[in-house]
Amino acid sequence: MTVIDRSLATLLKQRRLFLTRERSDAAEVVYVCVNDGLPGGYPIGYVIPSRAGTWFAYARARPGRVFTCDQVDANLLSIDTAVRAVLDHARYGDVLYALERATGSDTTYTAEVHRDHAAWLTALDVPEGITHLGNGRVRLTGPALAYLRGLPERLGCHVDDENRLRLAGVSYLLTREPRPGGAVRP
Repeated sequence: MTVIDRSLATLLKQRRLFLTRERSDAAEVVYVCVNDGLPGGYPIGYVIPSRAGTWFAYARARPGRVFTCDQVDANLLSIDTAVRAVLDHARYGDVLYALERATGSDTTYTAEVHRDHAAWLTALDVPEGITHLGNGRVRLTGPALAYLRGLPERLGCHVDDENRLRLAGVSYLLTREPRPGGAVRP
């Protein structure tokens, strides 16, 4: 398998992603895939080397388009940089949303956010599952959280690997809600 640095390997794992390699006579292609439980995963981007020794990065930058990737960067000096370019552009929240919905989990999360941010979040068409509880408090379903986790950081609205909702440069802690009856969810 292609060797990548430890911080990138950790980032991929946290985001439910993995790399897979395909070799042909023409080139080596390294795919970035969502761990969806199937052997090959769901590809959200790929990187390929050039004859000059640099790398090209392609990502699923337009959600809803199945297996369609756009070139997002070129002439990158390492595979790590190319994979990071895929992560900076790939939009796969819809895939994570569908996977989370399929589990049937009723896990919810809350956050205290600025009132303007609460209004903006609940007005979004996608994802479903964000409720404004009043006074800047919002509730997100597990699928909504998964969707936001699959958005690139550069969009200014995503959930990071520490369960923090990041909106327009401001970070809000997400808290898992206890189950009815007082039991805390694992």
